[in-house]
Amino acid sequence: MKFLLPLLILVSCATKKSDYTGNIQFEADGKEFKAQVELPKKFDQKLPLVVIIHEWWGRNDYVFMRSNMLKEKGYATLVVDLYGNNQVVETPKEAMELATPFYQNPELGINRLNQFIASAKKDPHIDENKIYVIGYCFGGTQALNLARSGAEVKGVVSFHGGLKTSYQAKTLKAKVLAINGLADPMVPAEERAAFEKEMSQLKADYKMKNYKNATHAFTNPKATEVGKKYNIPVAYNKKADEGSWVDLLNFLK
Repeated sequence: MKFLLPLLILVSCATKKSDYTGNIQFEADGKEFKAQVELPKKFDQKLPLVVIIHEWWGRNDYVFMRSNMLKEKGYATLVVDLYGNNQVVETPKEAMELATPFYQNPELGINRLNQFIASAKKDPHIDENKIYVIGYCFGGTQALNLARSGAEVKGVVSFHGGLKTSYQAKTLKAKVLAINGLADPMVPAEERAAFEKEMSQLKADYKMKNYKNATHAFTNPKATEVGKKYNIPVAYNKKADEGSWVDLLNFLK
C-alpha cells in the first residue's frame, strides 16, 4: 500500500489539473457574458485558439457552425457573445440597435474581447501565444478594432466586415487579413482604399482579399433569404465563401 500512495497522489493531482471546464463568465455594464472554450476531439499538445465574433444578429447558429468546422481542422475555438445576455435578434432594426453602440465607442468591443481572451488564456489546453480572432460582418469590424488596439494576438481576420472606424490606431502587433466582396455596397471601394492606406501608414503586416460578384454577408448560406425578406443588400456567394475559407486556413497555418 505504501508503494501505491505516491501513485494515487500523482493521479489525484493530474485529475485536478484537467478539471478546468473552459467555461467563461463575467459581468459588465449590467449584463452577463458567457462563452465556452471548445476543443477538437483529438489533440496531443497545446492548441491554437480561434476566437469567433458573431454578425450583428448576435451569437446564432451560424458562428457555431464555423466553430465546428474549425474544430474539425484541429483548432480550439471560443464563440464570444459581445452583446451580453446571449441576445440574438432577427430584424435589421433590432440588430442596428444592438450594434450601433460598438460603432460609436469602439473600445466597448475591444474591452469585452480582451476579457474573453484573458479568461481563455487560463485554459491549460490553449497555447496563449497562438490566439487568433476572426469575425463576420459586425464581428469583422470588432476583430479589426482589436488589432488596432495593439492587442497581443497572433492574427485577426475580417470577413465582409466594415473597414472604417473612429478608433485611432497607433500600432498593430497582429497580422491582419481583410476579406471583402467587390460588389458590397456597405464596404465600397473608397473604404477599402482608405483601409489599405491606414494599414500601410501603420506598417502593418496585412493582406486584403477581394472577391468578384460578392456582396455583403457572402459567407452565410442564409444571407440570400434574409436579403430578400428585408430588402437589404446581402446574399450568399458559394465561390467566395469556399475561397475565403481556404484563405482563413492558410492564414492560420
